[in-house]
Amino acid sequence: MSKQLASRAWFNYMLLATGIVCISWSAILVKIAGISGFGSGFYRLLFGTLGIIPFWLYYRKPVRDWHGVRIAIVCGVLFAFDIALWNTSIMLSKASISTLLANLAPVWVGLGMLLFLRERPGKLFWPGTIVAMLGVALVIGIEELIRFEFSTGNTLAIAASIFYGAYLLTVRRGRNTLDTLSFTTISMIASTVVLGLIAAVTATPLWGFSTTTWWALVALGLVPQVVGWITINQALGHINPTVASVSLLSQTVFTAVFSVPVLGEMLTATELLGGVVILGGIFLVNFKPIKLKK
Repeated sequence: MSKQLASRAWFNYMLLATGIVCISWSAILVKIAGISGFGSGFYRLLFGTLGIIPFWLYYRKPVRDWHGVRIAIVCGVLFAFDIALWNTSIMLSKASISTLLANLAPVWVGLGMLLFLRERPGKLFWPGTIVAMLGVALVIGIEELIRFEFSTGNTLAIAASIFYGAYLLTVRRGRNTLDTLSFTTISMIASTVVLGLIAAVTATPLWGFSTTTWWALVALGLVPQVVGWITINQALGHINPTVASVSLLSQTVFTAVFSVPVLGEMLTATELLGGVVILGGIFLVNFKPIKLKK
């Protein structure tokens, strides 16, 4: 590998690492904001949209794929419900646990591919799913699981992961020639509108917050939503998908680590064990053998 290619590889890995660290702050910033999950979700998308529109106006390409525009809008609606549920779960649970359970999306994607797209998942999908579900049982609690007494926070986080899985499936099924930046921007605008409607219907307060809350909301929109996902999407175009998908699992680890000094949230031994098992299951679900060139 030439020095130029090597430097590009390191640059892309640095972009991926930067993006992962940025999105790892999502749940923590929601906790710091300390308002309704609907309100923090709305401002995450509003400030994120305001942050990305200048990039879109400068770099945008002519939009001719109107089917792609419709798919972007549908994805925006799905993402809005994902964020609304996840942010609410964060306020009812530990930031790290909500992030961990929300990362079950690959499991639902695999099931959706099998049921709706008639695509067979990889050989390790079902073992990975079983392992991930065992981890969920440890996090929720075996006795609670048997009695179907799930905490509201954990239930909402799992529901959020289903909506995000539907989002990923929709992107896979319907996106064609619409460029990434246009797709992301249109999707975020749709998410902002939907979250605004949810906040209005539920009479969620959207003003009168403290300075700390406003700073947390601005950071939530700009750091994870704009910087985080732009750097990740850029890196994903140049990094092996298997490496990237496994690397993204570290978001949960970073969230758990950052939550200790910032939020004072400590995980129990059972939660730690369950977290490791869930991550192991998601790894198996995502795993695809890397074909080495001879």
